[in-house]
Amino acid sequence: MAPCAPVLEKACTKTGAGLSELTVLSVAVDPYRLDTDARHRDGKWIAELLNQLVAPTKQIHWRGLHYLLVSTTSLTKPNGKPYENNDEDWTWLSETAGKAARWLGYIPFERITDNRNADPVIFHKASIVPQSTISVGIEVTIPNVDDLEPKPVAKGFVARQSFHFVIFGEKASLEPVLLPIARAKQADLYLPTGEISDTLLFRIAKDAAEDGRPLAIFTVSDCDPAGYQMPISIGRKLQAFRDLLFPRLKFEVVPVALTPEQVRELGLPSTPLKEKEKRASRWVEEFGIQQTEIDALLVLRPDALREMVEDAFAPYYDDTLEDRVETAKTAWMEQAQQAINAQINPATLAAVREEATTKLSELRSAIADLNEQLDLATNGLDLPEIEVPQPEIDEDAERQALVSLKDNWVTATRALIARKRYSNGNGGE
Repeated sequence: MAPCAPVLEKACTKTGAGLSELTVLSVAVDPYRLDTDARHRDGKWIAELLNQLVAPTKQIHWRGLHYLLVSTTSLTKPNGKPYENNDEDWTWLSETAGKAARWLGYIPFERITDNRNADPVIFHKASIVPQSTISVGIEVTIPNVDDLEPKPVAKGFVARQSFHFVIFGEKASLEPVLLPIARAKQADLYLPTGEISDTLLFRIAKDAAEDGRPLAIFTVSDCDPAGYQMPISIGRKLQAFRDLLFPRLKFEVVPVALTPEQVRELGLPSTPLKEKEKRASRWVEEFGIQQTEIDALLVLRPDALREMVEDAFAPYYDDTLEDRVETAKTAWMEQAQQAINAQINPATLAAVREEATTKLSELRSAIADLNEQLDLATNGLDLPEIEVPQPEIDEDAERQALVSLKDNWVTATRALIARKRYSNGNGGE
């Protein structure tokens, strides 16, 4: 896996911008700024020790690796200093050298598990490939042999939307509102505790790339500098995952809640920003409020939160698709049954019934196997082609995406930078 720094350098050359002008996150964590001699040195050091101390295919979390390192006698870091069991070395491992090892390709992302956050709530819609077969209709209730008739069976009449949807919420407490929406919208739902990790975002990117549809990720977070930053970090790292691992990944990042405008409009309570928050003065100057947790909206106005999320989905979601797919399935079943009735060989059906005469005397536990044995293959029968209706969305509808499918790399990067500077906030340019 080649570093993604050349993408940034190429963009700078093409636009005449400096590196800092197209850097979204801090230099220490932006995946496009980690390709330095020192980071390669640190990343390679960690990868070598990981392979020495842990089986090559075994996963581990950073805290576990930290304890393995401190238990290794006379271990020194690349700078020549000893690796010790303290906050400084732990932070260096997990936030500096560890990030370099993964983003520079020395350690696969999936080798590090995410023990910093609680296991997220995840809802996945199973994918089904359209397929037609013929069943003779044997179920749990043992039928009379004379009642066995061939009927069509079709798999794949599923309302598959244009986008692979993901809802990301900052807190597990959001589950009562967001999980029903995820189920209804065929969306994956992630509700970790706190900031999204590289491990979790890798999983989202990988799932979306394997799905093949464009990813639309909707974010729900606190109204404070960290929550405001969350979709920026997600957008930047999805850019990097696309450049490093998943070149066909297309995505839009949609900040849904909680915004300063929503706090003011709904009259939600605020609390003072933490004293250690370095962005506090700029935040207050730009938006004129302190901080409001998403839980305030969840508890005081759950219907408003639900409406915000559903409104964000509207430009991406075809709410007529399910009915149209069901109509298409009904029409196909009728046509397929007519085709079977016209084409089935009476001798074949008679043979099936004769075999069933002996099979139906077996125990009820064998019925599932019997179904498979007696199903008639479609080979030699001309059934209608399965045509599943496709979603229809208004391409001209206004979306509130922070990063859009129509954006090139530089445009998306500048949109992320603009949000980070609060320049698309209340009163900004």
